[in-house]
Amino acid sequence: MRNEIKSLTGLRGIVALWVTFFHFTYFKSFWIQSVIGKGYVAVDIFFVLSAFLLAVSYSGKFRHLTFDNAATFYKKRINRIYPVYFFSIVFIVLFIAKDPSWSEFLINAGLLQCFFNPNYSFNEVYWSLSTEWMCYLMFPFMLWAIIRYKINSWILIASGLFLRGIISYLPDMYFDHSPLTINRSSQYLDIVFGVNSLVRTVSSYCIGIGIAFLPEIKMKKSNFYVYGAVILFLALLYTGRGIFFIPLLSAMIIKHLYSEKESLVKKFLETKVVYFLGNISYSLYIIHYIVKKQNIVVVDSYHINNFLLIGFSIVLSYFSYLWIEKKVKIFKA
Repeated sequence: MRNEIKSLTGLRGIVALWVTFFHFTYFKSFWIQSVIGKGYVAVDIFFVLSAFLLAVSYSGKFRHLTFDNAATFYKKRINRIYPVYFFSIVFIVLFIAKDPSWSEFLINAGLLQCFFNPNYSFNEVYWSLSTEWMCYLMFPFMLWAIIRYKINSWILIASGLFLRGIISYLPDMYFDHSPLTINRSSQYLDIVFGVNSLVRTVSSYCIGIGIAFLPEIKMKKSNFYVYGAVILFLALLYTGRGIFFIPLLSAMIIKHLYSEKESLVKKFLETKVVYFLGNISYSLYIIHYIVKKQNIVVVDSYHINNFLLIGFSIVLSYFSYLWIEKKVKIFKA
């Protein structure tokens, strides 16, 4: 894999900010809310991006799967996600949660939320970290099998779309079916708990890996391809079930950004502000919802208050990035 692709880091920042606005704000304008209100699909883009980058990074290393290279992979993944995550859990237990039980703590600490009643989760966004961790555990074996048996990219993409298509029709699957204390989302494909949320994540992983291994499309006007994908992406946000195709379109855009071709999309995502958001995106994803749940009122204006809290979340995320993400490592590299 090449060194850091700044546009992909920038994309992560835009996606994290989209999720943040989705949780914080509601706009009466149809044109604005149709975009902000679909922010939950941004999580699928995270999954696709993660799968794509892991596929191109480890396609050579996992041709021959060994204990050592799998262990190295797991250590790097733990170093990436666990420090900020664990600090957030400890903070919630000490200062926010009301009489947390040991079972709740262990389920959260073990990133097992996707197998249990969502009542056990300390933070509603943790479901995605749980499902992604499960995909990390499966990834070395999944990638080895894809390479070993030469599974066609189109089969992976079709499998991802198939899994995404059946999620809404699957029965709830998780331990402890006591009454839910959170509201079930009415949004199309916004599945955020139980084994079904893991199926959602696996579907995005299949699409991301499939696109990563798909031969690059050679076009004289290749920029038209990415501009068309972005325009279609935005247009689908104004539809109902058109968001079904968002992960696939995002994977196509990611493939373009990974290439060495230049475009206005790539230049925008590489700007300093967007790149900064990309660097703090993981901390922002975790921290913003903790801030949101405190129902802090700084000013009476709904939108100004939310913008201030989003700004506060960004500041906290910056310090989290500097003091935890960059410095705290559980395993030596």
